[in-house]
Amino acid sequence: MGAQKRLKEKIEYLYRKGSTNESRNCKWCASFVKGMTVNKGWDHLDIEPRCRLFGLAQSSRYRVREDHTCTAQQSTYRNPFTGKKHGNDQA
Repeated sequence: MGAQKRLKEKIEYLYRKGSTNESRNCKWCASFVKGMTVNKGWDHLDIEPRCRLFGLAQSSRYRVREDHTCTAQQSTYRNPFTGKKHGNDQA
């Protein structure tokens, strides 16, 4: 058995290892979904973090790591000292 092919969306959005500046990583993206629990009858499945852009399916191909980033990243990070948002849209 070989490794699964990468998702086409991950290639298009250049999904890659993130920056040392944590505010630019998937953890703070508006599309990031933390781990979920799916109930199927009596079974409870714990699913790793996902991205709405790539899909929320149960395969490991859709898993997204908090310390990675992509070109479609929309930061929700706010500086704890100034309260300003990170990026071009300063609040």
